[in-house]
Amino acid sequence: MQTLIFSGSPKKNGDTDSLVQELASNLKGDVKIISTRNNISPCNDCRHCWKHPGCAINDEMQEIYPYIETCDNIVIASPIWFAALSGPLLNMASRLQTLWTATYFRNQTLPIKEKKGVIIIVGGQLGTEIIPTQTALTIMKFMNVHRPSVAKIYSLDTNIIPACEDEAALEKCREVADMLNHNCK
Repeated sequence: MQTLIFSGSPKKNGDTDSLVQELASNLKGDVKIISTRNNISPCNDCRHCWKHPGCAINDEMQEIYPYIETCDNIVIASPIWFAALSGPLLNMASRLQTLWTATYFRNQTLPIKEKKGVIIIVGGQLGTEIIPTQTALTIMKFMNVHRPSVAKIYSLDTNIIPACEDEAALEKCREVADMLNHNCK
């Protein structure tokens, strides 16, 4: 089983990282974590991908594209910033534009394996998870993750209880990992 985790927090060892590590430590197989701390530039709208496969920006994202095609699971993890996914995560996700343009500009069907998805959202207030969840679902769609094969893990009181102490969220990480481990082929 192969799992690709997009971690959207620039804060090392923060709330988002706590839940990512809890999930990853309970997953079987190969787990690749790509963080906003990696060397990945945002899309610059050069439109190379409108006519050519892939992306013209030569950075660490080039290693991720083939992994997206073959992995079994995609995880999008992010803190909530102004009721949205983090800006650095959205910058990284902008590089998935090449997947969208394959269908809508190049008339191509990419050989992306269907996958299961997990969304991890961390924030200080209940109710702010709705828009980030919808955005994560949209991003996942172009990596061939479709509902209802998406699990959601929330820690939404981090101003009072750090995610590393949120027993419900930690337990949900373990449950989701167990579900993915038992559903792998």
